[in-house]
Amino acid sequence: MSNIDSLLEAVSKKLGTTPEQLKEALNSGNLSKAIGNMSEKDAKKLNAVLNDTELVKRVANSKQAQEIRKSLGKL
Repeated sequence: MSNIDSLLEAVSKKLGTTPEQLKEALNSGNLSKAIGNMSEKDAKKLNAVLNDTELVKRVANSKQAQEIRKSLGKL
């Protein structure tokens, strides 16, 4: 199992979805299905982060995010 597969597995468990559904949501850019099973508290936190455009830009441009995008493109 690759690092990306392990990451998808761990995150999908936290979100209450499957790795396949999470991967599809990430590839399509539509996270609403993937976060639909989150607790209300966690969903509010995630939405607060996603609404902070400067934070999203910093995260998206991070080395880790670039590696994830590169790896997802190979899947």
